[in-house]
Amino acid sequence: MPTITQGELYTATLEVVEHPPLGVPALDGGPREAVVRLAGERSLVRILDGGDGHDLDLVLPGGYRHRQGKVRLTAHRLAEGVFAIKAGERRIALLRLRDPALGMPAFDPSGNHHPALRPTRPMRWRRARVQGMVSPWETLRLGAEVALPILLQGVILRRRLGVRLAALIGADSRANRLLARLRDRHDGGPLLIRIPLRGWAMIPLKGPDVRRVLHGAEFTPANREKRGALSHFQPDAVLITRDPELRARRRTFNEEVLRPEPLAQEIRRKVAQEMATLPTEGVLTWSRFHAAHRRLTRRIVLGDSARDDETVTRLLDRLRADANWFYLRARKTDVRVAFQRRIEGHLRRAERGSLARVLAQTRTDPVVHPEGQVPHWLFAYDAAGMTAWRALTLPAVHAGPHDPAHLRAAVLEALRRWPTTPAILRDTTAPTRWRGATLPEGSIAAVITSFTDEVPFSDGPAACPGEDLALLTATEMLAAILRDREVVALSRRSPLDHFGVRFAVRPRER
Repeated sequence: MPTITQGELYTATLEVVEHPPLGVPALDGGPREAVVRLAGERSLVRILDGGDGHDLDLVLPGGYRHRQGKVRLTAHRLAEGVFAIKAGERRIALLRLRDPALGMPAFDPSGNHHPALRPTRPMRWRRARVQGMVSPWETLRLGAEVALPILLQGVILRRRLGVRLAALIGADSRANRLLARLRDRHDGGPLLIRIPLRGWAMIPLKGPDVRRVLHGAEFTPANREKRGALSHFQPDAVLITRDPELRARRRTFNEEVLRPEPLAQEIRRKVAQEMATLPTEGVLTWSRFHAAHRRLTRRIVLGDSARDDETVTRLLDRLRADANWFYLRARKTDVRVAFQRRIEGHLRRAERGSLARVLAQTRTDPVVHPEGQVPHWLFAYDAAGMTAWRALTLPAVHAGPHDPAHLRAAVLEALRRWPTTPAILRDTTAPTRWRGATLPEGSIAAVITSFTDEVPFSDGPAACPGEDLALLTATEMLAAILRDREVVALSRRSPLDHFGVRFAVRPRER
């Protein structure tokens, strides 16, 4: 190109590099035309038709900050007539000057007579949306009505008061109504959210978007928040393993051990024995049922000798309570070591009819750390008990028949209505293009399960490997309870508050 003359106008091409959405259409789209004036230390770039029907003016190289104060744009001269435009330290575009702007008069830079220049007026960025990008007010509402109730209830270990409050205000229904409105307002989503100190977040709202998050290779289940939580008590679990090869090997091991067929008869026997300890007349409460379910869990996972080992469960609960705070609370190494040693003591016995025996008989590489998978089995079995308890509130359960197929369907329906995992989290493993925007590596994707009811056990490569085992156990618990009892719900509380659900029971007439 010809030698650049200070004060004249030039046409230019703006070549946009993939980058996270900035909310500035002129820089979030493809190549664009621009008009540039270079005048000493003050240069003005006018990007023609910035995407919202208006031109966008930037002063370079001094930088420009839009009125929300979140984006700082600067220019850096790379060569004669070539500038790199950066947002912070990230290059987002190249500006290449081409030719003098014919038909546009030259001007005296000191007078600033050209209409493309507005040095006396503060430059403002006209807010225009990238598709799906929520406003600050919508972000606050999502935090208050979706994220906050989930956190108050306890993601890893349920808090009784938090669950009760969430049920009283109908937290799931409120969240779903908000998400439905935002889905309609943003053309189906997904919603793009800027979270302070965390970066970009995305909430998929339609089935195809949800499936892409759960199945896509660009999303990892080893999400930052999930690692911060689960590493308190299961640092070697498959769910938070970051290395794809090691995660695949650990998943294969879990799938082999958690097959229900080898233990089906033993599980039925143990379920019948533990459910027989519940009252057949009077009132059946969550505390009675939960105690029996935890004894059952220890017997299935660790063996019959662990039936009354409440210490191992108490240690796990202490670690899970800390895990509710993710990476904000320090890890209690002494508690975790005591918990792991207690587990290993039960695993050494490898009792017949337990997962401990199957684990001992399954050959794998030591790097998989088989013993490190057991804490997740104990933790995940809590969800099976919670779901079976809630399923007892469904009228279809009591209308019968009480055969395994109908009871299994009832368990799945309870899980669909009241998911035990409030959000399925994934992180992007690379810059990910999504409907005109690019999510940077490490962005979070959150599937809200109460709104997307088609994934009760997750889906894709990180689907629950113990799904069939959990369904078998929950179905057998329902069958055992209903075999000898007639059950009627006493409270009008939402089953979301499983702590407060109570049943009147009496012997079943034969």
